[in-house]
Amino acid sequence: MLTLLLEFPTLLCPDPEVGEQTAGSLLVAFAQLAPMPKLVWLRCHLLFATGTLLVTTDAFGEGCRAARDYLSLLLHLTSDLNDRHGGPGERPVRTAACECLRELESCYPGLLSRRLETLRSLQQQEASPAHQAYTLLYGLALRNAVLLLARRRHQGALGELLSGNEGLAWEAAGELGALSPAAIDQLLLLPSPADAKELKGVLSLLLDGSYLLAPAAQSALLWQLAQAVSVVRTQSPAIFKAQLVRLFGAADVALLHAILQLKALFTDSLFTGEDEAFLLRRLVGLAQHPALPAPVRLFYLDCLIRFPENRPLGEEGLPVLLTPPTAAGLFPNLFQDPGTTLARLNLLGLVCVESEGAEAERGAGYLLEHVLALGELAARQGGHEAAGLFFRAIFLFARYFGARTQPMWELTCCLLGVYRRRRALAPNLINLLDEAHAALEMPAWPSSLARALQELVVALPLEEEEEEEELGWHLKLLARLAKESGIPQGSTVSFLWRLVGSGQLGDWRSGQALLRVCRNLLQLQPPPALAQLADLLQTVALSHGDVDVQDRARFYYTLLTSLSAEKLGAVLASGDCPKARTLSSSIVADSESFAAALTVHPAKRAPMQLQREGPTRAVPAAPRPCPPEQDVEGYCQGLLEPGDPSQLCLTYRLVPVKPPQTPLFSVVLRFSCSDPHYEPVPELCVPCLSSCRPPPTLTLVLQPRCPYPTLLGVSALYTTPAGLTYCAQMEPLHVAFPDLFVPLALPAWPPESQHRLFDALWHQLHPDGASECAESFLCWPVAPQPLGALVRDHFAGYLVAEGPNLFKIGMSLPPQHHVLLRVQSAEDSARVGIRTDHWKVLPHLSEYLQSLVGAG
Repeated sequence: MLTLLLEFPTLLCPDPEVGEQTAGSLLVAFAQLAPMPKLVWLRCHLLFATGTLLVTTDAFGEGCRAARDYLSLLLHLTSDLNDRHGGPGERPVRTAACECLRELESCYPGLLSRRLETLRSLQQQEASPAHQAYTLLYGLALRNAVLLLARRRHQGALGELLSGNEGLAWEAAGELGALSPAAIDQLLLLPSPADAKELKGVLSLLLDGSYLLAPAAQSALLWQLAQAVSVVRTQSPAIFKAQLVRLFGAADVALLHAILQLKALFTDSLFTGEDEAFLLRRLVGLAQHPALPAPVRLFYLDCLIRFPENRPLGEEGLPVLLTPPTAAGLFPNLFQDPGTTLARLNLLGLVCVESEGAEAERGAGYLLEHVLALGELAARQGGHEAAGLFFRAIFLFARYFGARTQPMWELTCCLLGVYRRRRALAPNLINLLDEAHAALEMPAWPSSLARALQELVVALPLEEEEEEEELGWHLKLLARLAKESGIPQGSTVSFLWRLVGSGQLGDWRSGQALLRVCRNLLQLQPPPALAQLADLLQTVALSHGDVDVQDRARFYYTLLTSLSAEKLGAVLASGDCPKARTLSSSIVADSESFAAALTVHPAKRAPMQLQREGPTRAVPAAPRPCPPEQDVEGYCQGLLEPGDPSQLCLTYRLVPVKPPQTPLFSVVLRFSCSDPHYEPVPELCVPCLSSCRPPPTLTLVLQPRCPYPTLLGVSALYTTPAGLTYCAQMEPLHVAFPDLFVPLALPAWPPESQHRLFDALWHQLHPDGASECAESFLCWPVAPQPLGALVRDHFAGYLVAEGPNLFKIGMSLPPQHHVLLRVQSAEDSARVGIRTDHWKVLPHLSEYLQSLVGAG
């Protein structure tokens, strides 16, 4: 349960009230657990879960009792210094309490700013391994307090803040996330000399004892203290100098990251030029250290690219001190993993581009040789990993050296050789062309590569083609090259003619690939070799063995011979490019407009609603012959005997919501039942819905399986004048219990015979007669005179007989059930007797009858 509360607190406790109650329950459970070693894990997680609930549900605040109790408990647990009371077994709980306080201080900066003296005393006195948690807690509280004081300028003094022990700053709970990292650079604090001296003493003590902490904790503490020092302009960053001497010799990645953070924050006010050069050489050495794991080396390479210089020449770019001789040991080789190879290639490419001289030229040449060697490995069936590494390396090389003609021509020749030997790398070539066009500012090399690939493919002799798969790769590559407007496409059309004439396009797949090339050629402005392309399409339409390919080729031929170049490109455009003008539906059969017309689009809100009209009506049954008045028992049996299931008719009007300016066509209403008590409801259709016409009247036919109320979901499918089809959910329809009432089929008898008929029906529905029959009673607090008005208002159509202060009511419930009511007045109340042949409807009937009196 605690794990679920930690992972999904807002789902289990969606509002602050529930969060406060749950947190209070967890605190009660914590108080009931004895401090036993086997319960330490559970007690720690109770603390974590309580804090998570209070913070995530926004219940934390001074007005929340659970929050006050939680903070009191945490402060009480942290006051047990050096395991004096709980012993070593309680140390994990104390550490967890410190972590919870640190989390609260992170979420509500300044919450503990009035207890700095207490936290400082606890940090100095704690000598157990929990000292690290106390130090981190005090460091964070000190940092937040200084930053908040700097933001408030003249509100309080630094000395008073450091020695404060007043309580808790609950107002911080209303400033969630008030200290953003971007705002810290704008803060400024100018304390008095005495306050600055006291702050320096506090910082010195924390820094002197930081070597006792774990590397990650040291990094966090240094960053917190550095942020505090950065806003106190009278405090020199040289206070960290002694720590730098120690950290320069550390090998842990967290400590090196702390150095880089300090350098980015203080630059040349803390780091000299010698320090910067030493740190840069150390990063270069660590980035190639063989004993370090690959992820750590990649991190150091990334640090070199983003190295914070003392005086950078621009916002982007490598450090000035990182030259080709300095980074000579970082050149990639063939024995490294792909991630390291690409990272080094990226770094060395930047180094060689931003440097000048013979060393940079030699470095670029080495990188070119390395990429060519990767191409040789990819051409020798090196697998998907080798091929992917080769194409990524080419892309990186092209980003930096794409403007150099000679190396890029060598890469082009390498790519042509790779494709000759491995035709299956056509998708990689297509992706390289796309990415190079998007990334390079000067797309000269992608265009030259496309031209070379086209010359290679169209020059291949067809008789040497042995596998159909290789032909598919050629056509896929030609389809991409056909999009290049800067290269002539006449040779491509000639190659397609030779391919059709060779008879190698016999199946559907190869035919579709050829037509894909033709489609891309037709989209060029202007289309190349129109006469040859038209003859080619006509030949495919007449001679190809697949009917689908013939139809598509005939369609393209019709477009080519019927439309101008502008319209042809607009029709065949596969993206969201703007069209010059609206085309007829017969022309856009293969365009995005036609696809949109065939798609059902979701609508956020239905532009129509159903309004109830009139009472419920039953589907009329076959008329019964009127029997003689003496045959009361026979007619009673005929009423109660099973027959065809009856149906209900509910009448609605379909009205527009905020009448739209345009009409809606082919409106189809679909219904879904929320329970299995009804047969499927047939859909209703409206040809046109317009605010200029009277709202149509719709009859909803329901056939209940059981006489229970229900809720019908309604969805509307409609078409706009633009030809688009939409689907929207409408408000559900409530079928209440009185909607199921159907009058009994009574004969035209005198009142005395009607009384005898009701009494016979009442006797037939006696509970002893059948297992499904039931009898019930209820009382209406209604006087005799209002009782008659109440009965006639709600049961006028179901009244069988009437006497002095007596009303006999009967009704049918679809599909084949009945209800009888005997209402008799007695002084200031009325006694209602109920009999039915379906006892399960009694709860619904009683609720309805009581609601009539309550409404009155």
